[in-house]
Amino acid sequence: MTPDVITIGASDDPDAADARMSIELWRTEAPSGRLAVTAHGRNGAAQAPHMLKLVDAYRARGYVVVSPNCCASAWNDSAGSEADFLLENHVRDVLRTIDWTMSNAAAIGWSGGDHLALCGHSMGAYAVARLAAHEHARHTSHLLLVSPFTSGVRQIEAREKYHPNGIANLKREVPRALDEWPRHDIFTSIDLLKLPVAVFAGGKDIVAPPENVEELVTRLPKPPFYRLLPEASHCLEGGDYQSELLAAIDWLDLGGTASAPAT
Repeated sequence: MTPDVITIGASDDPDAADARMSIELWRTEAPSGRLAVTAHGRNGAAQAPHMLKLVDAYRARGYVVVSPNCCASAWNDSAGSEADFLLENHVRDVLRTIDWTMSNAAAIGWSGGDHLALCGHSMGAYAVARLAAHEHARHTSHLLLVSPFTSGVRQIEAREKYHPNGIANLKREVPRALDEWPRHDIFTSIDLLKLPVAVFAGGKDIVAPPENVEELVTRLPKPPFYRLLPEASHCLEGGDYQSELLAAIDWLDLGGTASAPAT
């Protein structure tokens, strides 16, 4: 099965409120009361291999899945290039996707519209967490966060610590990052995230290193479903992780009330 692809927005300016972007819709055979939005990170794509692992896990549990191709990426067809990236615009594009989804619930086969899961990787994880804390706090059933970006300060520190010439490369790749990213910090909203949350970290991740992810885990208001994947770097390498992802979704669908299965 291949997804339907829908284009929203018309502007080729990635900073415009009406920036052109595409949304991929994975339908179910019959209408479903469950829907997940899966958001990629910086310079990503809806059908990147690690994102398809998330899509496949939700589809295996009967979810309609909606996946944006956010602007300012070299790897998708939406407006802008990697150098245009702003984290605020990334959040904007995920918000546009959720708003579009809710406005088109019946047409895309989402019956009821009362079970909205938000799932994100890296900066997509930051985007869905921020939206679950604020704009879509009333609508979000659960969060699934993979290799989550937590704050611009932490991200830049990781660049300095783990990446040779990391800051110089960042200035070249994303010219506005050093000014814009430090304005973003999920910890300013962490106390609002009282919904069920699952978190995955890669043991070899040097972009969102385990110590940063574990800070998020320890500061959430309620204990999350947490898994450290020893062989994974930033993008769910080292395995298909289907059983781990399905276990997380099952736990989330029970409202996070059951004991999380042992690793």
